[in-house]
Order: sequence, then structure tokens, then C-alpha cells
Amino acid sequence: MKEKTLEIDRACFFKAFTEWFVVLQFKGCIMKIIPAIDVINGRCVRLFKGDYNFQKDYLPSPFEVAKKIEQAGFSDLHLIDLEGAKEGRVVNWPVIEQITQNTKLAVEVGGGVRAKDEVARLLALGVQRIMLGSLALQNPEILKDLLVAFGSEKIMVDIGWKDGGVYYHGWQEKADKEFEQVLKELLALGVNRILLTDVDKDGALQGPNFGLYERVGRDFPELLVTASGGISSKSDLRRLKNSGVEAVV
Repeated sequence: MKEKTLEIDRACFFKAFTEWFVVLQFKGCIMKIIPAIDVINGRCVRLFKGDYNFQKDYLPSPFEVAKKIEQAGFSDLHLIDLEGAKEGRVVNWPVIEQITQNTKLAVEVGGGVRAKDEVARLLALGVQRIMLGSLALQNPEILKDLLVAFGSEKIMVDIGWKDGGVYYHGWQEKADKEFEQVLKELLALGVNRILLTDVDKDGALQGPNFGLYERVGRDFPELLVTASGGISSKSDLRRLKNSGVEAVV
């Protein structure tokens, strides 16, 4: 029964993946569209609204999925080490290395990156950009040092938004600062890229929080924003494009 279930999951996964290619590769969209892989224990997973208690596993390996993404014509990949996000250190090094060394994808990696040596190691493996969440929000001086050492193009700050608050550490902890204040402080440090996710939309495929992205685009035009969470249709993409986001995941 378990093997049969996994085969069904495999079929459903690749069917959904193919449908996404059809949805995403439409004419007139100049946003960068970045397929995403979330990884736990070396496997592809999906969480519902960022909740680790609601985890769906997929049979294809992250590398298999990355190759499918590359073969479909995409140039970028968004990879999150969900184990790392919880443990506070990068865990899925073999997955990251296999993908960066055996595809031509420009890979951005996040989840558990807390130290300068981890950033250096990831970049040495060929990772294009590093996403920082907890470190960026809790240790601004270290963030500033990383921006100076590696450049703002290599660093993106990962912000989880929920009910007006900012969340980090795998979206399990709430910051004690207001959302707008966090963005102002990041800009002052030299950050110019953020990944902004409405936590309650993540994994739900019920449409993004358009108002959130429109507000950030209006109030913080200097920020290059990658939108994440809830995107499920071409109309979602068109509206996000009009809100001024640089990319979608």
C-alpha cells in the first residue's frame, strides 16, 4: 500500500509540475519566475502555511526535480532547507551540492544560514544568492559584515509576514519590531533584496496577499521584492507584476 501511495504521489507531483510550466510560461510576463523546492531529510516536501505538523512528502528527489526545472527552460531555483531553518544551521549540504554541481541553474538557498563561514561555503559551491532570516533580523551587525564581505547582490533577507508581524526561525518566532521598522532598518544597512512571504498563504494555493506587495512597492520602492505564498494562476502573476515585484516564487 505504501509503495502504491508513493507512485500516486510521484504521478501527481509531475502532473502538477507540468501544469505549472504551462501556467508560468505565458507571454507578456517580464517578472523572473523562480520554481521552488523545500527540503527535509533530503526529500522534497511542502508545508501548509509554514506548519511543520502539516508536511506532505514527494517521492522525486530534489535533484530529479531540479533537472526537470532546468529541462523545462527555467534558469533559476529557489531552495529552502527546512530542517536547517528549525535547527539553526544548514543541514542538507549534499542536496545543495548535487544540484549546484550538476545543473546550470542559478540557485538561491535559505534555511538555517547563521554564520559567515556557511555563506562562504555556499557561495563556493556555486550558490548564486543566500537568503538570511533569523541572522538578519537578530544580528544586524553580522548582516552588515556579510553585505560588505560578499556584496548586496549575494544576500537576500527572508521575511515571513503574518497579521502585520515579522516572523523568523522557520516562521516559528515573532520579531519584536513592526514590519515597516524592519524594512527601514534593512535599507539603512544596505539590503536591497527581500523575499517576502505571507505565512498564511504559503502552501495554500489560494492567491497571494496582493495588498501587502502593493504597499511595500509603494512605500519602499528601493527594495527589490520577491513574492512568495499562495500564487496559483496566471492572473495572480499578472497582478503581482503590476504591483512592482521583481520576481515570484
